Amino acid sequence: MLFTKGLLAAVVAYIAFLVYQSHSLDNKRNAIELAFLQSWRDYTRHGWDADVYRPISKAKSNMYGSDSKPLGWIIVDSIDSMLLMYNSSRKNQEHFKTEILRVEDWVSTKLDYDIDVSVSLFETTIRMLGGLLSAFYLSDEMNIGDPSIYLAKATDLANRMLPAFENTATGIPYSSINLHTGVSEKNHVDDGASSTAEFTTLQLEFKYLSAITGDDKYWRAVEKVYKPLYEENNLIDTYKGLAPIYVYPDTASFRGRNVRLGSRGDSFYEYLLKQYLQSHETLYYDLYRKSMEGVKQHLVSKSSPNGLVYIGEREHGLFGPLSSKMDHLVCFMGGLLAMGATEGLHISKAREQAFWDTKREEDWILAEELTYTCYQMYHQIPSGLAPEIVVFNDQISSSTHGWWKSEKGDFYVKPADAHNLQRPETVESIMFLYHLTKDQKYRNWGWEIFQAFQKHSGQSCKPSDAECPYTCISNVLADPPTKADNVESFWLAETLKYLHLLFQDDIDLSSIVFNTEAHPFPIITPEQTKNGTLLNTGWSFD
Repeated sequence: MLFTKGLLAAVVAYIAFLVYQSHSLDNKRNAIELAFLQSWRDYTRHGWDADVYRPISKAKSNMYGSDSKPLGWIIVDSIDSMLLMYNSSRKNQEHFKTEILRVEDWVSTKLDYDIDVSVSLFETTIRMLGGLLSAFYLSDEMNIGDPSIYLAKATDLANRMLPAFENTATGIPYSSINLHTGVSEKNHVDDGASSTAEFTTLQLEFKYLSAITGDDKYWRAVEKVYKPLYEENNLIDTYKGLAPIYVYPDTASFRGRNVRLGSRGDSFYEYLLKQYLQSHETLYYDLYRKSMEGVKQHLVSKSSPNGLVYIGEREHGLFGPLSSKMDHLVCFMGGLLAMGATEGLHISKAREQAFWDTKREEDWILAEELTYTCYQMYHQIPSGLAPEIVVFNDQISSSTHGWWKSEKGDFYVKPADAHNLQRPETVESIMFLYHLTKDQKYRNWGWEIFQAFQKHSGQSCKPSDAECPYTCISNVLADPPTKADNVESFWLAETLKYLHLLFQDDIDLSSIVFNTEAHPFPIITPEQTKNGTLLNTGWSFD
């Protein structure tokens, strides 16, 4: 007899559990796919092919004042989400295929970047160039449609943006570029200074384009920004790897002393690590390492009374007081630190590698703590949706009158910060932490957050609805939360994508790198470049 009755019962129970778990995963992926398709179809019926869409009023417009030519702000940003969901869907493959081919036809016949308007170099790169390059990669991998359509549009767009890097002596571009004339414009505010995050968050996209075309001009243009940034400001020694959030592009010198990992600072740090992950240029890991030690030394603190770990701001320089304000944007740091520690390997395997050391262990622990804090920013809000900004209880701030206080007392929300833009950063980190640990709690957290979006962002949606508007929330503290007449492209491009990836299995995080808009690119190797030669770092410190 192979099994005793007790053992047989245990085996049957375990098989039943696996079947249930598989069924549950399918149901959760299907629910996320349905939310995507409902939101997408509402846009295609009432907003196609506008860059800006308002789901309640059904109003639509294009970006940057363009009258006749959309940039594809929503369409291009969403392509790879559909490709990834198509590839793993059990129930909706044909629906996604229909939409993918619709988009491909539009890109081929309608999308034209010869537009006489000035666009944000940063936003256009991460959303449009990133979206097209990721669509090229995934459509080729999945053998659906014609990948060359996306590559041709990406190359044309990149060529239109390249002059931005030639208009200053430093190589640091101005904020905007006219896609028709090639003329760059300085930021219209902040004394013409460029956002630090913006010109240091172009590299993954342009480097990948060089890798697949064999033309190094894109790679060389975007890496020129680092040498003057680091050397002009003595960034390693004076600033401990932490950069103030504005830079004068003509001189590379900082404007002001505000250091933060929220808006205008965040993806500077993100792309240091991700360039290393993309092409294993060790210089970028070394720079990332310096920055993370600076973060741990100068920006990390804990709330009162329960010790939630958060990353604060130094508004008056590294040696000024620490502000306990933290943007939801900062919640990307959990996933970034986890990937920096493990390089995409499961944590148990990463700890066996020669690269593992005490610094990486510290990073890993901080990654888990920050991701927990960001989950609590949802969990402790009655609606289950996080606000745009919280202020942690540091027992110092005295001006908290009129602010909402969390039940456990660890953070406050100002009335002006109570909106939710459907941002992805928390579910991004949850997705990374799940696949690096396989700890079920992360899927539980992500599902809780998705259900809150279902309930409030898509309040009137029913599973039977073919289309349904999902919107931003103007006040997560109201009962019920109030809706805003807006949907951000990153709802489709990032938030729902990361949630779907959370409930997929067999995700290999060591073989891909996501840009800051969640567009995945493959790791660059010599075999993946057109001429068979790995493009290497073209700069170093004097």
